[in-house]
This record gives sequence, structure tokens and C-alpha cells, in this order.
Amino acid sequence: MHLRGMDESMEAQHHSWQFYLEAQDIWEAMYRDCEQATVSIELEQYIFGNDALGRRFMKLFIKKAAQGVKIFVICDKFGSIKFFGSPLIRKLRRNGGRFYFYNPITRWNIPTPWRWFPRTHIKTLLVDSSIAYVGSACMTQHMARWRDTQIRLTGPAVDYVRLAFDNIEHSLLRHKKQVLTKAPQKEDGFRYVINQPRLGKCRIYDELAEAISHANRYIYIAAAFFVPHNRFFDLLKQASQRGVEILLLVPERSDVELADWICLSYSGRLFDAGVRVFHYQKQTLHCKTAVIDDVWATVGSANFDVLSFFHNREANLIITDSTAVAEIKQQFLHDLAHSRELTPDDWRNLSVWKKMAGYIARAVKMFF
Repeated sequence: MHLRGMDESMEAQHHSWQFYLEAQDIWEAMYRDCEQATVSIELEQYIFGNDALGRRFMKLFIKKAAQGVKIFVICDKFGSIKFFGSPLIRKLRRNGGRFYFYNPITRWNIPTPWRWFPRTHIKTLLVDSSIAYVGSACMTQHMARWRDTQIRLTGPAVDYVRLAFDNIEHSLLRHKKQVLTKAPQKEDGFRYVINQPRLGKCRIYDELAEAISHANRYIYIAAAFFVPHNRFFDLLKQASQRGVEILLLVPERSDVELADWICLSYSGRLFDAGVRVFHYQKQTLHCKTAVIDDVWATVGSANFDVLSFFHNREANLIITDSTAVAEIKQQFLHDLAHSRELTPDDWRNLSVWKKMAGYIARAVKMFF
């Protein structure tokens, strides 16, 4: 399923976008654009599966590299471990392409899991430096029918994506950190923001916190994982006390059952903070979006949890274009119609062992 923004203001601002709301549709659109690439294909991805989907993309990358197209792929070593050692990587490199694994976990740091970070949790594709895909979709076949949100974007904001790839490529090739200092002159309603935890830059959380602190009507959040910290709870509670409506949409069941129990363990506190919680039931919810007061929205890879806020490389679009914001709001309300509201009775009737598992996992996460 996909939705297209067709407002005249888009043309005036030189931006064009299209939302895709299911992983299979996202991959097909990405593949089509990669087939048409003449200059470059650059991908940063958390999960790149060693399955039919991953091999299909890799074979296309190999073909394009042989044609002289620049191919640059960086995958997370943890999330994409099944692709490690694939002969397709060696073939890509022989044809001039580059493929890297981010922050490998070695036998020396296995006993110290706090050193496993940062991971790259980004899911961004850049084609010919002019088409960007930004969102939440991983690239592995079993996620084909998951509810994700990915935006295909052209226009001035793509310059931010270009700079981000320049930065990570420079870091990998020169083995040194580099801060992005240059920025496009025009934003026009879209801005690409990345977390750089090694540099202490947690910009996605900063942007979200700023927007929440100024909310005066509503805050709608769709989160694959919701494992917040005290400061985030305080922001939501303060907004609720100002009369802001806060709706939180989370999966009925995600692919990480323990994470579901952790999310449930916050139920009482969420109720106390005035947050209404809904469980999405149609399919696996994997998107990470927020929309506030019809004027601000974000779409990207960052979960609403401590890892994404402070410990992972993440990439989100900050959106202030009114037409695009309205589309994200409508997507949220459509999903809400396929959801069930969680009640205090649901929490009270939850089995003791699930409650305890959630509380214990919450304690463990404090070490990261």
C-alpha cells in the first residue's frame, strides 16, 4: 500500500515524495530505482538478509558495479550477520563495489555487551544522489508483509542524505571521525537527521523532545518498540497536564516478545501520565513515526527507546511540510482503526510471570 503527496506546494518547494506502508512495496520501489541508477547506489541497512530478497539486491548491485555504477553498502554486523561470509560480497568487491560491516562484534568484546554499541540501525537508500528512501523497513524476506513506513523523497533535503553518506564513507576509509558541518541552504519542510552517538550527538531525541515540549493539541506516536526513560515520560506527562491528547500505538505482538512485555510493564505509568495506549492487530507493526499538532512529524529508523535515542546510529526525517504531515496523521488514524485500546483491567489481568519478565528486562536495559 502506498500514498502519494500531490499538493501544488510540493512543486513550488521542489520536493516530491511518496509514502510506502508495507515492506514488500518498499523493496519493489527501491529495486526499480536501483535498476535505473546510472551514477551511484548507496545503502545503509541494519538487517540485510541472506535470503531471496538479499541475494536479489546483491545480484543487481554486482551487475551495476560491473557497469561502472558506484556501489557502497554498509550493513550492521549484528543485524546482518547471516550475510557475513557470503560469496556475493566477494563478487561485488571484485566488480568494484564496496561492502562493509559496521562495528563488528569480536570475541574480545562479547563478554562486555555495553561495548557492542553503537550499532547502525539506519535503513536509508540513496540512488544517484537524487532519490532517497528513509524509514523503518529492513531487508529480509520474512518481514514482507510488515507494517512499515518508508518515504521516497527527491528535492533539496536529499542533500542531507548525501552528506551523511559522505561522512560515514570518509570515516570507514580514513579511520577517523568527522562531523557534518555543511548543510543545504533550503529545508522546505524536510530535514534528514542522524544520531552520531560516538560524537555524543543524539539529535533525533533532541528534535522529538523539543516538539513534544511545544505540543498544545495532540501527540500521536506509532512505535514498534516503546521502552522510554524517565525524561521522556516526564515530557509526556507535562504535555498531558497541558491538555494535550496523547495516543500511543504499539504492536499487539512484535517479533521480540520480551520487548512486548517490557512495553506492557510501563502500562500503569502510561495511564498515570494520561497516555492512551492502543495495540495494533492487523499485522506486525514495525514503523516508527510521530505527528504533533498538524505541524510536525518524524519518520525513520529510531524506535522510541533508550537504545535508539542514545546508543545507535539512527536516521529520521523531520517533516514540517503541512501536506506530508497530514498524510502521516491519516496513516496513524487508519492504523488506529485496526487497533484495540489497552485498559487498566488488561494490565491487572496480565499473568504475574509476564509482569515480572518485563520488570526484570527493564532493569537489565539500564546497563546499556
